[in-house]
Amino acid sequence: MNDQTGTTAPAQAGIEDFNGIFQERLRGIVREGLLLMFEQEVTSLCGETYRPTESVHRRAGSEMVTIQTTTGKERISKRRVREMLPSGLEREVKLKSYSEVKRRKGMFDEVLEAICHGASGNGVGKMLGVSASTVCEGWKARSKELLDEFRGRDLSEIDVVAMMVDGVFPGKESCVVVALAIDIHGHKHLLDFEEGSSESAEVVKGLFARLHARGLQAGTARRLLLVRDGSEAIAKAVRHFWPDAVQQECLVHVERGLCGKLSWKHHNAVVRRMNRLRGVQGAEAGEEAFEELLKFVRSKNLAAAEGLESRKDGILSFHRLNVPATLNVTFLSTNHIENVMRNSRGTIGKVCRWNAQTDQLSRWMGVALLRAQEGFRLVRGHKDLGALAVALGRAGSATLSLRSSWAPPARPSAREHCELARETGFSYRMSISQHAEILTI
Repeated sequence: MNDQTGTTAPAQAGIEDFNGIFQERLRGIVREGLLLMFEQEVTSLCGETYRPTESVHRRAGSEMVTIQTTTGKERISKRRVREMLPSGLEREVKLKSYSEVKRRKGMFDEVLEAICHGASGNGVGKMLGVSASTVCEGWKARSKELLDEFRGRDLSEIDVVAMMVDGVFPGKESCVVVALAIDIHGHKHLLDFEEGSSESAEVVKGLFARLHARGLQAGTARRLLLVRDGSEAIAKAVRHFWPDAVQQECLVHVERGLCGKLSWKHHNAVVRRMNRLRGVQGAEAGEEAFEELLKFVRSKNLAAAEGLESRKDGILSFHRLNVPATLNVTFLSTNHIENVMRNSRGTIGKVCRWNAQTDQLSRWMGVALLRAQEGFRLVRGHKDLGALAVALGRAGSATLSLRSSWAPPARPSAREHCELARETGFSYRMSISQHAEILTI
């Protein structure tokens, strides 16, 4: 009766309860397997319960112990065994199976920490008193477990307001593109990553398709704010999936590019004008600060000024939302995801050669991202994210972010322009350069 109930329970439960039922069943399987392993060793020492052997060992009751498994900590009842010494005294016998379970799990965690801090496999093996092959086995098992944990999370419950996308190059011929989301409450979430040979549009599209398959609802309730560097490949992939997304270029990258084109004696003047642009609030003040910067650059380098003017819409996208300036520090640069990349390099930077025929890079990257997000805090200005969500709202009814047709979205009428401007205080602009072809998963 109990077996039948346990089998039909997942089918009768709702989708929100299935994960809990599955985890409970998994814990039960692990618990039963460990108890059976311990009981087999006790039987080999003391004999059957109803037919004990004439040995120096005897059963001595049981005790509650804690076992760390992949599903969490488990409290189980372990048999105790005592041994009769020649002197007539007794001592506790440590079960080899129990000691191995405790040692192996702890060893895997020690291997993980040591390798992430740059220790070699041979060095870790000497430290723990095991062979290099055992260290390699432990690292592969633990890193695969963490990768599955990272990519097994449900993303459908994240109320995404903004997203940042950037790439890191672990090797000369490998690139990993990472996506980070900021929700309505100001929490940061590392979503997923995609491997490729470069930061191309196809690699970024593969990342977005993976996020969609995992249930991410970005761009559904409102337009998506995406902060990126000057990569046109990322911009193209974003237009492919979210045609009406607000794409903001990182002003730190803009400043770095301008300083690279101007003489060193003009750098301070560029930095001062960029700081003003980063500090002002609203579309009008942003336009004024940008024109001042453009005028200065044009007087020093015409080519740099033309390049700056061509990127005006991407540089002023966030200012045109007319949201509080307290959010400027968070959304006018890609610093949040750049910090993740820097912390990731601290973990993966010790690897000299990547094996493209295995999942080595994926496992290392999963571990690196999980470690990087341990220090996440609320973003600056998180109390004003409600105003940003309102500014990102669409005119009229909500529109699906991932379109299945080739037809471009309808443009708002003049009346809708006026009503939206009166409600939110900003000018709604949408331009579609090409029809959006959306990959259906």
